[in-house]
Amino acid sequence: MQLQRFESMLTRPGPWLGVFDFPFGLARELVAARAWPLHWDELAAHLASLDAAELRAALRAFCAVRPRRSRLVLRVTERAAGAPAMMGRKGEPLALRFHAGAPLLGRANLTIPGIRAGDPLRIALEGSPALLAASVTRGVWRSGVRRGRGDVRELERERLVDALERGHTALGVRIRMARAERAAVVADDRGERLAALLCVAQAAWAAPRTDFGLAAAIDPLEGWIVPAHLPPAGGRPKMVR
Repeated sequence: MQLQRFESMLTRPGPWLGVFDFPFGLARELVAARAWPLHWDELAAHLASLDAAELRAALRAFCAVRPRRSRLVLRVTERAAGAPAMMGRKGEPLALRFHAGAPLLGRANLTIPGIRAGDPLRIALEGSPALLAASVTRGVWRSGVRRGRGDVRELERERLVDALERGHTALGVRIRMARAERAAVVADDRGERLAALLCVAQAAWAAPRTDFGLAAAIDPLEGWIVPAHLPPAGGRPKMVR
């Protein structure tokens, strides 16, 4: 049901620009090794024909024949952002999010800069709430990510909302919201409301730029996280998502 609602939203008439929190591409090395289609639309359609179990099995087969230290391959943008491999070290591989979301972007005929040309009035960009959050704090702000007390997570969410309202993130974008909306964002322990707000900030930063803040050259199979260059809080290594 949620995917149906999401797909319906994607077909709304433009002009609009959206930043979405899931991978828009796969590592070219993985795609080539599996002999999957090398054109993005064809790749998305092919993966849509697989179920989640088949995709997991394909990822395991890819890793099984590689040296242990290089089993997980990174997209260029993941290297730039200091992000984990979308294949995932444990738990749910991020590739499953591509598997679920990418076909919807293609069917809606969206323009994805660097990947595909669709309706020029409806533009989709790959974002990362955690990447923007890491430019403010390294603290845990949502449940289900790492262990952390609920009261501490709430304080971190309040800290992030304060930074967004004051324009004190690495993007310098200021977000205005009503008091009730702010309270709802801070109270949401799953962090979904705050993640959406962080995506809104990335969209506001990217929209007025002719290049949307993307790299000059983008592999059309891999895509690009906007913006992948943000410095982490305290200069420590970034780990997004």
